[in-house]
Formats: sequence, C-alpha cells, structure tokens
Amino acid sequence: MIVITVGKSYIDIDGYASSIAYRELLKMKGIEAKFVSNATLNYSITDSLKNISYTIDNYAVNSNDKYIILDLSDKSYFPEFVDENSIVEIIDHHPGFEEYWNNKLGNNSIIELIGSVATIIVEKYEQALLLDKMDKDVAKLLMAAILDNTLNFTANITTDRDRVAYNKLEALINEYDYTSEYFSECQKYIEDNLKESIGNDIKFQEVSEILPKVFGQLTIWNVEKLLEKRDLINQIMNSYSNEWMLNIISLKDNSSYIMYSNDDIKNRLKELLNCDGNDILIKTPAMLRKEIMRKALASKKEKYL
Repeated sequence: MIVITVGKSYIDIDGYASSIAYRELLKMKGIEAKFVSNATLNYSITDSLKNISYTIDNYAVNSNDKYIILDLSDKSYFPEFVDENSIVEIIDHHPGFEEYWNNKLGNNSIIELIGSVATIIVEKYEQALLLDKMDKDVAKLLMAAILDNTLNFTANITTDRDRVAYNKLEALINEYDYTSEYFSECQKYIEDNLKESIGNDIKFQEVSEILPKVFGQLTIWNVEKLLEKRDLINQIMNSYSNEWMLNIISLKDNSSYIMYSNDDIKNRLKELLNCDGNDILIKTPAMLRKEIMRKALASKKEKYL
C-alpha cells in the first residue's frame, strides 16, 4: 500500500488538499493508496471543505507500506508511524532539506520554491492527462490550498505556475468567485476559535538565532477585529513560551502584523525584515512564515561567508 501523509502536529489546507488529490490521482492510475494522518486539522481547512465526500482514510499502517510525504521535508516532523527507509517520494516547498532528500530519493524528491504543493499536484494530473477527470470537490480543495499558500497571489513565493494551476482549476469547476467565500469562512472560524486556531498553526523549530523557536501564523481577510484581542493573543502565545512571534497576515491590505514576546526579538526582526512599528511590527507586502524562515536562513549563511 502507498500511504500518503503530512506533518505530525497539524495539517493545513495545502497538505490536506494535496494529499487527497494525489491519492485520487494514484487511484485513477490503478495504484492503491491511502491518506493517513492523526494530526489536527487547522483553521485553513474550513467546515465546508471538511464536509465534502473526500477525507482522511481510516487505515492502519503496516510494515509493508511505502510512504509519500507531502508539504514537508524536515523529518523531525514526520509522523511516528513513518519508516524513513520506506519513503518513496517527497513533495515539498519548504527550504533546508533539498540536498538530503535528493541524495536519498533522486528524482522522487521534489522540493521546489513554489507557492503551493497543490500546484505541483495539479501539474501531475496534467502530466497524466487526467486533469479533466478531476472531481470538482477535489479541484475546490486545491484552489483553496493555492489561495491560502500564496496569500491570494500576493506572496513573494507566488509563481506563474501557481497562477496557471489555479486558472485551470477555476475553469474546470466553472466558478470564478471563490476567493472571498474561502477567506471569509477562514476568518470567521479564527475569530470564534482564537486559542484553537493559534495552537493549530504553530511551529516549534530552531531555524536560526534570529527567530524564536515558537513561531505562529494566522491568515485572515481583515486584521482590525483581531487586533482588538491583542491581550488575549499575548496570553495564548505566552502559554507556549516566553520567547515567541506571531505573524498575522491581513490580505485586505496585504500586510503582515507581527507580534512578539520581547524587545530583543523585536529588534532582530526589524533588522531582518526591514520593518517598523510600536507594539506590533508591520511588514508590507505581507510575508508568509516560510518566507521569513527562508530569509533568516539566508541571513545566517551570509554571516559565515
């Protein structure tokens, strides 16, 4: 059995949509596959997307299974049930582990600087000449993933490939006003479930001395209402660590509103991101967490050159 899986902590819409879509593609090609995960679904997977007929499989993995890892290449985040020696493919867009997996998997390691893993999955459907056979619910999942991971095509990591893939999905389902529907549903859930939403999108990772280990992110349409809850946000983040940062991406004004736990982190971020602010740092245009991490990694390399 081919088992497709994602990170062990939480699943965002890119990992969720890509895993479902890739499973369905493999099935179309006559390959038995399951999508298996015990991780928590985060706010980017809206109720309307959870309620379609495609979801995670109820399947118990065994020693004969082979694994495909999506939206992840840092093995410290792999689910415990994954046997690294049984991994047959990795598809990711996060930096840092390209050389390791290329040495192990060769062409089956696809780690590219692209907006969304969902874009790569769309391209795989095209290569198999099966895009026109994609179910409309699967297409809508992939559209949401591309929108979320490219910040509605405003993020610096957005590529023409992301735009082309989205346009093809849009034409496939003949629906051209999905953006506001998707992001409005995301925002309502975040506002109603703030503690859970923050908790389900936090990374605990040592990237460099510039960034704190605890790094949260929220993507919303309009930041105004959320900023009224700054005291509550501080309490929630302090419950994880006394050293943290939270990247609140506001799509309406294409800006990142970055909260932090102390002035030391504030000063490091101001230098890294060339941004300013009083209680909150504001970076325009908005930056995704993966972009900030990539910038911190690049800064670390430059330091030792």
